Amino acid sequence: MNCPNCKAEITNDMKFCIKCGTKIETPETPAKPEETVAQIPKVNLAGPAAQDKPAEEAGPQAPVSEKPAAEAGSQAPVSEKPSEEAGPQAPASEKPSEEAGPQAPAQPALCPKCGGQLKEGTKFCTKCGAPVGSGSAPLQQAEAPKYSGFASLGSDSPAQAASPAQNAAPAEPASEKEKKSSSSKGLIIIIILVIAALIVAILLALKSMGVFSGGRQDNEVSQSGDRDDDEDDEDDEDEPEEEDPEAAAEKAAEIEEIKDQIKSYVKEGDKSDAMSGSYPAALDLYIRLADEYDMAEDISKEADDIFARYAEQVRYSVSLLDGQYVSSGLYVQSRIYYDEIIEYADKLEKAGIEINSDSIREESDNLIEVYRKKYILAINEISSRDNWSRDEAWSLASDAASIVDEDGNTVLFDPDDQDDPLRLRYIFSLALVTRKNIETGIKDKTMTAEEALDEIDSVLRETDYNLQLIYDGIYYATEAGIDPTPYTEAFNSIMEKLGENEKILIVLDPSQANETSIDLNHFWAFNDISSGANPDFQVSTVNGTTAETRAWIRENIRINR
Repeated sequence: MNCPNCKAEITNDMKFCIKCGTKIETPETPAKPEETVAQIPKVNLAGPAAQDKPAEEAGPQAPVSEKPAAEAGSQAPVSEKPSEEAGPQAPASEKPSEEAGPQAPAQPALCPKCGGQLKEGTKFCTKCGAPVGSGSAPLQQAEAPKYSGFASLGSDSPAQAASPAQNAAPAEPASEKEKKSSSSKGLIIIIILVIAALIVAILLALKSMGVFSGGRQDNEVSQSGDRDDDEDDEDDEDEPEEEDPEAAAEKAAEIEEIKDQIKSYVKEGDKSDAMSGSYPAALDLYIRLADEYDMAEDISKEADDIFARYAEQVRYSVSLLDGQYVSSGLYVQSRIYYDEIIEYADKLEKAGIEINSDSIREESDNLIEVYRKKYILAINEISSRDNWSRDEAWSLASDAASIVDEDGNTVLFDPDDQDDPLRLRYIFSLALVTRKNIETGIKDKTMTAEEALDEIDSVLRETDYNLQLIYDGIYYATEAGIDPTPYTEAFNSIMEKLGENEKILIVLDPSQANETSIDLNHFWAFNDISSGANPDFQVSTVNGTTAETRAWIRENIRINR
């Protein structure tokens, strides 16, 4: 039979031409087994069982072609010549033939695609048509087939330890074996990697929990490294930087210029005992030297001397204000002087300049008490006159109450402190000026008796139920045709309490007043004659009220008409 393409001679069992690889379209006809089977010379086998076993029991036999083995490509030749003429033989060994190494007999050429046996010189596989030329070498190095029941022949065996094709189990194609082997190896590698990842994760978790001491050691090493870095930084800081001579000269010139300005300001400040802006200007320059040129330590003594001169100016200016009649304006101006110098004290100390500011700070804090006393004594002086001005007393008291802080709170006295001496004078002055306003309104007929009574009721509680106001309430209630009983009862209760606690007898007729009897219009309810009262603020030791009586009045007296 010839190839339809290249006319090469082919056999019926060929599916592809061995010369050009053209696929043979003619239907395959299964080759009939040859009637003659190549006779296999009997050899001495390693096991007696293999010698006695008939050939047909070894499994199905492949047909043996009458052509030489080189042309058939299916059987290994068996040489009848002695072993020394057959070429090098594998040494006797109990290992399978594939472990014999490079001395093992050459195996039949196999197709790299389907594993089929190839004839010598074949360019294309007769089974699958795959090219097997120079570009695709046949599987010469494929694993040799394993044979059951055979052992390697000795060196004096007449034939090689090869099994006929009839006794061999069907060989698995090499490509399939490689695929299975690669798959198995890949699966093993994946499993190993997964296990390794799990082990690493567990070790990291244990380390984070502190099971291992490595973290602490690493931390110590890190801290040691940080300390080394810090020491290096400190060494770098200790090394003074070289200053540019030109810049140093310029800096020195600036400092000298500032010092000359300071001398000029100080010279101007020394010309006046009163407040001026010269000393503060000099202190500003000292602060600049400390902040910009780091000279706080060098200039502290000089700056403290100028600050002391500035403090003397403040004291002198405040004393000039003290010589005037007390007023809220004087207090405010004195406060400004003190606040300014205290502000400079804070700035100097913040800049690192050491000064002595304790005494001026103490004087600043004491300014409130100074002015409290001024107002108290001024109101006392008015009450000591034979004909004192109720308007003047109220003007002083209300002026003192007008001094408030940034939150609107009274500075010189606490309105909630019921026994504060300045508060007592404030409410007493309020009661007296209310009486005068009512008298004026009744006189010029701008106010009725009932309106007068309403005016009294509006301030009674605030004035701690002033006794003079309650007495006026009795009169105006009667004039208005209103029942005066609530006012009468309150008046008598207070009179009784004063006699009980202070041993004071209040009389309504001025002509009956004496050392033991006090005229109602000259009863000083603001004067505290308690045992713990400040004697500097008392206008009398017998005419006044005690803290006990004032508390009882606030708690028990109520007027409801």
